[in-house]
Amino acid sequence: MEHFKTSFLYFFTTLLICLSPHINAQTDQWIDKNESENYVARHECSFVQAGDRFIMFGGREQAQRLDVYNFETDTWSQGGNAPKEFNHFQATFYEGFIWVIGSFKTNTFPNEIPADHIWLYFPPTKMWIKGPEIPKDRRRGGAGLALYNDKFYLVGGNTKGHNGGYVNWFDVYNPKTNSWTVLENAPHARDHFSCVVADNKIYALGGRHSGGEGGVFKPLIAPVDVYDFKTNRWTHLNYPLPTPRAAPSVALFSNELFVMGGEGAKKGPAYKLVEAYNLKTEAWSRKADMHYPRHGTQAIVSGNGIYIAGGSPKRGGGRQHNMEVYNSDAPKGSSIIPSELKHSETECVPVGKEASIKIKNKGGNSGCFINSIIIEGEHADTFQLLDDYSLKLIKNKQDLQLKVKYLGDTKNDTAKMVITYNGNLKTSVLLKSK
Repeated sequence: MEHFKTSFLYFFTTLLICLSPHINAQTDQWIDKNESENYVARHECSFVQAGDRFIMFGGREQAQRLDVYNFETDTWSQGGNAPKEFNHFQATFYEGFIWVIGSFKTNTFPNEIPADHIWLYFPPTKMWIKGPEIPKDRRRGGAGLALYNDKFYLVGGNTKGHNGGYVNWFDVYNPKTNSWTVLENAPHARDHFSCVVADNKIYALGGRHSGGEGGVFKPLIAPVDVYDFKTNRWTHLNYPLPTPRAAPSVALFSNELFVMGGEGAKKGPAYKLVEAYNLKTEAWSRKADMHYPRHGTQAIVSGNGIYIAGGSPKRGGGRQHNMEVYNSDAPKGSSIIPSELKHSETECVPVGKEASIKIKNKGGNSGCFINSIIIEGEHADTFQLLDDYSLKLIKNKQDLQLKVKYLGDTKNDTAKMVITYNGNLKTSVLLKSK
């Protein structure tokens, strides 16, 4: 009799899903990687592809350790230790660097402190780079981060960890100009979620209000907020997330928005559940469940598969390894080759005038992040940089034009312009008045 009840309930549930105008049944698969597990089991972490490696770091457990997965050899190694205990964040790879924006920097539950700077990690040198300061009134963790047209967009988050500081803020950071701009607020405040860009729009999926009237784990946010970059306006999907949950992993795959795992309002296991929104048909479908329940980790789209590992198997604290892949296990990626800054050895600056100096990014496939540019030497005070060029990104195969003015009235005065980039690399140009 019990077997009959179970079979009937399964049949009835499947029938309802198939008959729903907004949820369609699918046949698909998750593959248990059963990979080498020589890495930290963790949750509230990030899992991101950087070139030809997967990198897991941050979270609650050994947050400052970086674990690097070589998918060609199925082996793990360690990267450079992080400067802070990053947790609750959506790391993003861009121009050879892993970017951390919208993270907590402490693990002091329930009052985690948001990071006060943007941080970059450069895998080839295992170097962490301290980026620009985040405006004091825009700092938060648990936020969604997405890249669009070479700019970083930060959505939502929480200013007080798990203690009621959920916000609906929306900001953009331009790494080329080192500028931070406040944009129109999203329709819904949320934390413990991720966002994804598709078809010139950003989608905020899942999340909750941590530490508000509903306590730490609720209320959950069902509506999916959508920002259209063409109209610069927020709207929302006509159909909300079928199963509201916090801290799911999200991914754009085969023109569908996948929402994987997450934690609910009730105590117990995390979700194995996977639901996807088809951008063409504008309908939700139920995908195959993951092998392992999890929340609080990221997903990687590589090759023709979605990779996921780590996360907590239950609501709240917990940890696991258990990498698995959706659809096909054939990841793709190219090695990161560091670029260098190239320029002339000497630049002449006319008396009382300014000169333009070209700095080129050459020789690799990565960007170069300028830490600082200073002028030093006996006549340093007679040469002036006409802009602040520190903390800016030069994209791969692009140039930076520096403008320098000579303030003196004597020919053959000299000084040295020293450029520090990618953390600890230095190059210099001899400045000479003429």
